[in-house]
Amino acid sequence: MLGLFLILFLAILLCMQLQVALYRESAMYMEDALALSNLASAVIDIEEYGITQKVLITDPEQAYERYCHALRENLGLDNHFMAQNRRMISGQVEIQNYTIYNVTSDLVEIWQRDRDGTVSVWSGNVGNVHAPNGQLIEETGVYSEIAYPVEGFLGTRVMAHKGKLVDVIRNDNREKKNEITENKVTGNE
Repeated sequence: MLGLFLILFLAILLCMQLQVALYRESAMYMEDALALSNLASAVIDIEEYGITQKVLITDPEQAYERYCHALRENLGLDNHFMAQNRRMISGQVEIQNYTIYNVTSDLVEIWQRDRDGTVSVWSGNVGNVHAPNGQLIEETGVYSEIAYPVEGFLGTRVMAHKGKLVDVIRNDNREKKNEITENKVTGNE
């Protein structure tokens, strides 16, 4: 009986380790997909750049539409943001936050669309504006955050969140220490 219990315990432990590996793989895949989708949406105003040398994203609605299209393509989603291949994502992807930061000499202009589609516009001083993941905004960039379900151990559904800030002119857009990568257990569904 003890041997059977030990085998069962080891099988459960193995399944949990495989699930953790899937979460890590999912986080890395989402990181790349968000970075690419953010960059696809960062269409700068070339005329403005040619005249003032300022890198600005002047049409946020068009940028958001490009982001949605790129996100669907990068994650293999349908037009309703449902995963077609349920290997890493086991349901609908929700855009939690999409924010454009336009940086001029000492001002950061912020355009944000939240999960409900509400658009907010405001500004702040360079050096005082941070993205939701805590990163200081120093250059024009795009931040987005998504939530997506992942099928967990023994049918448990886990809601994973991933956020990414991409500076339009920065060469190094790798994951920073404080970026959002988390999983929340939401129970069986």
